[in-house]
Amino acid sequence: MKTIAFTDLDDTLFQSPRKCPDDHQYSIAADLPNGQPGAYATPQQQMLTAMLEPYMVIPVTGRRTDSLARVRMTFEHYKVASHGAIILDANNNIHPAWLQILQQEEPQWRLRLQALEQELLTYIEQHNLDLRVRIVEDYGYACYVCVKGRDDHLNRMQKNHQPRLPAEGFTCHINARNLAYMPPYASKKRAVLFLKKLIQAEEQSMVTYLGVGDSNSDAAFMAACDFQILPSHSQIAENLL
Repeated sequence: MKTIAFTDLDDTLFQSPRKCPDDHQYSIAADLPNGQPGAYATPQQQMLTAMLEPYMVIPVTGRRTDSLARVRMTFEHYKVASHGAIILDANNNIHPAWLQILQQEEPQWRLRLQALEQELLTYIEQHNLDLRVRIVEDYGYACYVCVKGRDDHLNRMQKNHQPRLPAEGFTCHINARNLAYMPPYASKKRAVLFLKKLIQAEEQSMVTYLGVGDSNSDAAFMAACDFQILPSHSQIAENLL
């Protein structure tokens, strides 16, 4: 029986330098655009990665495809990027069937993403918040609205700001210093279900699926798998206590 692991990356298989104490041994896991180390894997994270090596490992990440390409792990099969908005095949092309979905849905949401971006910028300026807003694009497609900055300002905006625009259809996710407003095609769960259907047709036999992740935005795709693996110190684990 084949085993396939759908796994988040940041804070699951590795983490940012600021989260790495100086008194431990870490390995560089990803690079910044300037070539400097951008993420490290702890010994425990390295062990988890080694445990997954015998299986088909498919990353399911919020990273854009260019950022995913700077991860030092080798992914030889499908890849999910930009919170599920982009699904790549083994040749780093958008899967043709997923491309049809993007071409149909993305134009319907682009104007709403732009309007939401402008509304958030106005709100931030009015309330003097230390936050930055932009629409994240990947392969030329508008994937989601990203808000970054001080975590207390993010929490305050999420709690107090009620968008004047119709919010139906957007999924909102906050984690540390990042807040994302995602349209329906930017969904890790939807991407994993799409790939499971493809893989099942390719394999024509039983497959065991592992879901690996740390944040609330990972929980839905992990629940679509047979088994779930999560770090003890993670957003999901905190919700279980």
